[in-house]
Amino acid sequence: MQVTAIREVTCPYCGVRTSVSIPDSNTELQSNHTVTAFDGQRKVTCSNGHPYWVPIR
Repeated sequence: MQVTAIREVTCPYCGVRTSVSIPDSNTELQSNHTVTAFDGQRKVTCSNGHPYWVPIR
């Protein structure tokens, strides 16, 4: 997958912003505590060590 943009998402646990590489700059991102079954997603860990999933739509 070729990365074309980097966006920031907010950790749903502590509010720390983390950079995420995405394939398209028009991609909508939203932080989730759990993984979703049918969306593309990326696992992210904030600087405080909280793991969460970012669906990529």
